[in-house]
Amino acid sequence: MKALLPVVLAVCIALASVHGVAALPGGGACLELPGLPEGCSILPEFVCMSLGGDFQGDGTTCPGACVTDSSCSVETEADCVGAGGNYQGDSSTCDGACCIDFVCTEVPEVACDGIFFGVGFFCDGLSVCPREPVPWVDDLTVPSTAVPRYGEAGGNARYEFRVLSILHSLNRALSPVPMWGVNGEIPGPTIEATQGQLVTVDFVNDLRRLDAPEEYITSHLHTVMECVKGPDTYGDAARLSLRVHGIHARAEYSGHPSRTILPGQTYTYKFPNQQPAATMWYHDAAQGLTRLNNYAGIGGFYHLMSAEERYSNVPQFPSGEYYIPLFISDVALDEQGVPDYPDEIAYAFAGEFPVVNGKIWPKTELKAGKYRFTLLNAAGKRPLALSFRLEGGDVIPFHAIAADQSYYSEAVLLEELIVYPSERYDVVVDFFHHRNRDVFLVNSDATTPRISRLVRFSIEDRSGFTAAFEKDGLPQPPFIDELLSVRNRTWVLDETSSGSCGASEFSINYQSFDEVEDVVCIGDVEVWEFANAFGAVIPMHAHLVQFQVLERFPVQFTDETFEIDGARLDAEPWERGVWKDTVACPPGQVTRVIARFEDFTGPFVVDSPVMEYRDKDMKRQFVVAKCDCDNDGVSCDNTEDAWGCPSDCALTSSAFCGDGICQAGDGETCGTCARDCRNKEGSCCVSGGLCEAECIGGGFACTEVAAPVNVACGDGLCEARETAATCAVDCSAVSTNASPYKSNPAQLPTPCHNVHGHTESHHCV
Repeated sequence: MKALLPVVLAVCIALASVHGVAALPGGGACLELPGLPEGCSILPEFVCMSLGGDFQGDGTTCPGACVTDSSCSVETEADCVGAGGNYQGDSSTCDGACCIDFVCTEVPEVACDGIFFGVGFFCDGLSVCPREPVPWVDDLTVPSTAVPRYGEAGGNARYEFRVLSILHSLNRALSPVPMWGVNGEIPGPTIEATQGQLVTVDFVNDLRRLDAPEEYITSHLHTVMECVKGPDTYGDAARLSLRVHGIHARAEYSGHPSRTILPGQTYTYKFPNQQPAATMWYHDAAQGLTRLNNYAGIGGFYHLMSAEERYSNVPQFPSGEYYIPLFISDVALDEQGVPDYPDEIAYAFAGEFPVVNGKIWPKTELKAGKYRFTLLNAAGKRPLALSFRLEGGDVIPFHAIAADQSYYSEAVLLEELIVYPSERYDVVVDFFHHRNRDVFLVNSDATTPRISRLVRFSIEDRSGFTAAFEKDGLPQPPFIDELLSVRNRTWVLDETSSGSCGASEFSINYQSFDEVEDVVCIGDVEVWEFANAFGAVIPMHAHLVQFQVLERFPVQFTDETFEIDGARLDAEPWERGVWKDTVACPPGQVTRVIARFEDFTGPFVVDSPVMEYRDKDMKRQFVVAKCDCDNDGVSCDNTEDAWGCPSDCALTSSAFCGDGICQAGDGETCGTCARDCRNKEGSCCVSGGLCEAECIGGGFACTEVAAPVNVACGDGLCEARETAATCAVDCSAVSTNASPYKSNPAQLPTPCHNVHGHTESHHCV
């Protein structure tokens, strides 16, 4: 009978294994059991020894898979937890589903030459390898913090933002796809800035061919509609223009859609950060390409802090690991899983999959406690109705503490928040009472195709940030009394049928972007009225300023005018008591906001953050000017500039010979400016006043086909063709003729060539 015991036990163990039972009563972990797939079972010591196993001691358990951020190994539960790992359970392995050419096998990640779904994901749960994204297989990551070339992050600093062609993984179930990323990242790195500390950004169009990195790309990643403004001149060239949405800066740094750069060029931006603390975001704003460039992946956060926030040792709100910015957009995929966009502008375009921080349906684990989230709607058109919900659908209320440009005077308790494109809201959510539960960030907006769950948060059974936070008396600038307004300025938003590019175009005040008639005197307070004659909500945004939302009124439109047709409508709860830079304008209503126009003069833009609308001319220019004119017709004085006092101050071209760009649209040719207009072979890049096609892109300087944005005498900068003789008010003390544009040398760059043309070792990239 004793001789049969090992055989009987072996049979029992085998049967236990077959039926998913890895233990017999009592004992401890027995390792190295021959013939047992798991290699471990819980047995009494004498049984383990008789079977030739290695007994680990009474009360011990079988080791299992221990997953960390970068690896998986088999450990005991105690060792795994002690190392900060995620223990997968006794006797679990590091195997997971691996898809190669849509065939699934179960192997450890190190042995997977395809797409590894993660430990615990198995082929029987997939049936076949998918060609569509799979929910909750990718970790939610926080965008990196930008590292300055010079200076200190958060202080006076200079950054280099290079837009690169990359292969990006949107979801673990899909192969990496061609996209564009700032410094190779999607979203791009976050700029951390402090009030009053200058940030300089060298924005570099370094888009190169993935199959030939030594060559710049010569066409866009997506199909370009070449009849809209911008592409009607430049074709499908990959032009870029950086816009920090919400920044208070000079006109030339404000992201004007006409100030674009081609592959091989650089534009330098300077942001003084003399404005209230706010979480802003940067994106592309190139004329006619905004929707495509941002859909390609360009964008990121710009976080402006107060000095108190930056240096405080006692955070007022959850911070550090308890602060998570969410960059929310959407994407449509073709049959191969590649981002797809219609060949023509689609006003109703919305992607079928949500993308959060660069991933489709990401997941993360959170501690039980409070978290601060920034909710940014970076989608081209889709509005979001956001809430936090448990697996069963129950809503978790949250507090909105900030929006766009300031904190609320008092935190707003909400269950759902409507976020239109380019709006940002900071909210605090308390997960303390939801341990061991899954919580989802959910969108309930009805835009089709519908997208519902965006992110999965798995709440752990350990506490995180549990301190109280201030809900009223939050810091913000004083509001503006409407009695201070000197003018009500109306902007009628509508669709027109007179466009030559497609069936219709949009317009503001039934005029084109190139018609500049609205002049605002610097220092003035104005009420702006956005009257929406279109059939859908249109969010609107103005460069340079922050504003307060005052109210709305229903209106009736007659031809190109309107009349108030009903009682006053209060601003939404999340629009009150806060400074904004983007406002939703419902159809059939006039939305009123108030702002002060100060510090900077020049041409700025009012536009819609709906990128499809903007690319079809839902944008206008307005000029902030010095208006204290003496009209002597002789000199341009300190209180005058060319925008407000054209009889005294000159408006000239921003082009000048020697800036490295052959600005053909402004009359530069090989005859008038050979040093800017000859290519590397010495041939002229200009014929008949236009750049030759072979000279556009590829590192050549001839790029400015259209006339550039003009320079105004009296704006405080001595630039371009201005001299002490032509503009003494700007140039008597200093004459820099500086241009924010730079072009590459004509030769093709080597892998260690930088796009500024510098040769110092610290510029080598």
